Formats: sequence, structure tokens, C-alpha cells
Amino acid sequence: MSSTEPTTPTSAFTPTPTTSVVNDSPQATLGKDDFLKLLVTQLQNQDPTNPTDSSQFMSQLAQFSSLEQETNISQSVDGLASTDSVTQGLDLLGRQITYNGSDGKPASGTVDSVAITSNGVTLDVGGVSVQPSDITNVGLAGSGTSTGASSSSTN
Repeated sequence: MSSTEPTTPTSAFTPTPTTSVVNDSPQATLGKDDFLKLLVTQLQNQDPTNPTDSSQFMSQLAQFSSLEQETNISQSVDGLASTDSVTQGLDLLGRQITYNGSDGKPASGTVDSVAITSNGVTLDVGGVSVQPSDITNVGLAGSGTSTGASSSSTN
């Protein structure tokens, strides 16, 4: 009685196992261009006597398409978040706010302008730059009444 055991085909193109290395640097991140280059290189260097299975190829193309869509969605969400913070900053124009000053003590004033910087939205209150996260209370300018938009900062 003979039994056949499954064997894996070996060829000169069979990759040898390697140890994995984790690199957390920003340059180590692979993007969609890198994925496409790897896919093209794989196709160029495949064994002509044992070409890549078409279902594997389609699976890789589907992964590439999915990666591209996720990247586009991520960029759209980032854009919406940026637009939302600008809109919230603009809503504070002319409002009386109370905020934690740079010395940690509460200060207040009217929002004179809104600036969009590389760090996000910054409010100008009487010549002082205020981050929205430092705001503890928002009221109507000149009335001293709060609009109920009070928040506490845990920074």
C-alpha cells in the first residue's frame, strides 16, 4: 500500500524564509505606489513555466483597488475635519470667550480674528493667540451671558 503525501513545488524562484524586521519610521510606510511597483515587479519576474494564477492576480488587483479607495477616503475625512475646525473658529468671531491663558490663569476677551496655521485654527483675542482647546466658556460679546457652550479642557 502506498500513500502520497502532498508536496510543495520547488523551483529556483521559490523565496526562502526571512526574519521580519519592524521599522516604525515614516519612510518605512508603504503606499499605493509601492504596492503597484511590487505587483509589476512580481509579474516581470514570475516563472514562465509556472505563471501566477489568475485568481491570485485578481486578488492582488482587488487589494490594490481597496488600498487606493481607503487612501482617498482618509484624505476626504482629513479635509472634512479641517473644514469643520475652520467653521467652528469662524462661528466664534465676535464672541466673548473665557480661556486658559499661557500662565494657566483664566482670561477673557472678544475673538477678533481667526487664523489658519500649520497647527490648525488659532483665535486672536485682543492680540493674544488662543487655541480652541484652551477655551472654557463662550458668551455673547458685550452681554456677559453665556451661550451654554462651556467646555472644560483637560490639557
